[in-house]
Amino acid sequence: MARSMCIVGMPSRVFLLASALLLAGCVSTGSTGAPMATPAPTSTTAPAGGTPAAQPPLRWPVRTLPHVDLWLHAFAMLSDDSAAVPLYRRGYRDSITVIKNQRNLLTALDGNRETLARGLRGAGYLDAQFLPFGFASWEEMRATIEQFLQLNGDMRRAPTRDVAMRLAPLAAVFATATDREWLRLFLTGVEDEGVRFLVPEHQKMLRERAATITAVDSLWQQVYRTKFERFLNNTSQRQGDLVLSLPLGGEGRTGAGYTGRTMVAVTYPARPADAVEVLFVFAHEATGALVGPAVYDNTTPAEQRTGVTARYVSSGQVQAGAMLLTKLAPELLPGYQRYYLRQAGQRVTSEARSATDSTFNATFPLPTSIRDALAKQIDIVLSGI
Repeated sequence: MARSMCIVGMPSRVFLLASALLLAGCVSTGSTGAPMATPAPTSTTAPAGGTPAAQPPLRWPVRTLPHVDLWLHAFAMLSDDSAAVPLYRRGYRDSITVIKNQRNLLTALDGNRETLARGLRGAGYLDAQFLPFGFASWEEMRATIEQFLQLNGDMRRAPTRDVAMRLAPLAAVFATATDREWLRLFLTGVEDEGVRFLVPEHQKMLRERAATITAVDSLWQQVYRTKFERFLNNTSQRQGDLVLSLPLGGEGRTGAGYTGRTMVAVTYPARPADAVEVLFVFAHEATGALVGPAVYDNTTPAEQRTGVTARYVSSGQVQAGAMLLTKLAPELLPGYQRYYLRQAGQRVTSEARSATDSTFNATFPLPTSIRDALAKQIDIVLSGI
């Protein structure tokens, strides 16, 4: 699910954050036990004199950001996930519910689920999924939301211009008193969910998947990042962060991060053998800037009103990722197709490649005009300097 900056995705789920999202906050070091951010890695080398010299940060480091996972987890637990490519990892909510039932655990998020889910369906708060990218930690995000609520969303009451800019993304989503009351209830639920369940569970899962992040980092930094480099450079995504997120599946999240770089949140596979799935979702997200214009330029106002265009955007992102891999890493294409067929609930067999192509195109249909426009745009990007 690409959005923000030069990324365009499904209109009903895209949150066009104000430029204020590029926040310049420091990493909070609160003592509450809430999730903290993982800093981008840097490297040092020892010159002839023996004193280590700092090197520039890695381009597109692989990271985990627990506060992003906490926020997305809460949305996953409330959302009716019926999209062709689910917004969250398939079966995620059910698996978490089983764990909590086994522990006889009921949090404030569970207790207020019906009210929160009703507001989520009716008011479009799904746009708020992208908010945590603008913060370095849960403490920082929580404090900013609390300040926004104390001001009743009135940016004129902000003590400084910088504070007003920090609050602007919240004001864009939660504009009315009803919206802010939903946010207040949601914040209470997220905090309780984190302290009583997700923080320790998240730490446990990260330990269990330590070998996976090592496999992902090796595959990305040593093999495939350079293959994506021209495309990323030519779509203004030279620097970024590749964030592994436990609640996500094939529908990633892309936006402007607190680091000032693009953040792409993708799935976090359970096994090192599935590390390549990260590349599949990254390809799906990286092409997001091209999909919206290609779809809107080749659909009618009537199609845009009836929701046909939105379906084409969803299929277009899947198809655009496949087109990009065809150009950059064709060896990944069969696996990419099988992965997204599974994401769409299709039974995947060891059928011939031609049959897989046919099933893939039938599952993610696009008019020829849109398909051709996407292929042309990818060619233009890759032919750039």
